[in-house]
Amino acid sequence: MKRVISRRDFLKIVGFGSLTLATRGVFPLGSSEEPFGKDEPDLVVAEDGSPKDMVRAAVGALGGMDKFIGRDKSVVVKPNIAWARTPSQAANTDPEVVEEIVKLCYQAGASRVIVMDHTCNNYLVTYEKSGIKAAAQRAKAVVKPAHEQKYYERVVLPKAKIMKECEILKDILAAGALINVPVAKVHGGATVTLSMKNLMGTVWDRGFLHKEGLHQCIADLSTYVKPQLIIMDAVRILTTKGPQGPGEVLTPNKIVAGTDPVALDAYGTELLGKKAEDIPHIVYAHKMGIGEINLDRLNIKKINLAKVSWRLELAQLFS
Repeated sequence: MKRVISRRDFLKIVGFGSLTLATRGVFPLGSSEEPFGKDEPDLVVAEDGSPKDMVRAAVGALGGMDKFIGRDKSVVVKPNIAWARTPSQAANTDPEVVEEIVKLCYQAGASRVIVMDHTCNNYLVTYEKSGIKAAAQRAKAVVKPAHEQKYYERVVLPKAKIMKECEILKDILAAGALINVPVAKVHGGATVTLSMKNLMGTVWDRGFLHKEGLHQCIADLSTYVKPQLIIMDAVRILTTKGPQGPGEVLTPNKIVAGTDPVALDAYGTELLGKKAEDIPHIVYAHKMGIGEINLDRLNIKKINLAKVSWRLELAQLFS
């Protein structure tokens, strides 16, 4: 007589016991790529899925969006929207990543989600050509400009070494939470532009940073502007002719999430084929106590969405 295996027995055999379904996504518990382990991860790397699914996987593995934003509070989502480039050119944050983050914020109870960046090219062009304006608005975000000085407020940076004060976007200063959403790419002046470099889009006078010492000023800015969550877009990465390209684009198809900007940037630097210890602003930020540069000291959780999907599809055969 042919034995028919039950769904429960099948789940035990393939080693993922039970399934969790929530805003955190759908993942096999107990697998080698389990996002909800006993030890809280420092970084989460989701890979080989759609941008939407990777964002949900990464945020879920960190504990869910409601861990980082307050209910009935405003949230500023700060992507890189600096350049008049299309998503395939990898000079700006992927619009699908931005759209999903906005959705997660509202699902977690945000009262208002603002998407904005102080762009390098004309914001009317970059917001449209990047696809971010349309994507953010689909998710019901408020898309705001940042091209006039009236949108900024002067603040003092008490822990800074060079940039002792600067003008920061008022919306960020007033927000209940800030989510930094950089794209991983190379940069002519800073070598790489990742989470800390992306914060230059919150400042009015960016010329000061370039004139007075770019690397130290990036670290100085990170002592004051401290996102509650960082979600790094490495779906596509620009590896030559950054920051605006067009240049060579690789497709790691990853989302990296965490709260430590130094750790995020150290990981992103490796994706770009470089070493964190060779990037002055990452080294400076580490020495200033902003975060951890040594990835070997971190708990990095990886989630391969392709393997997760394969397991779930098999499970359905026995349901």
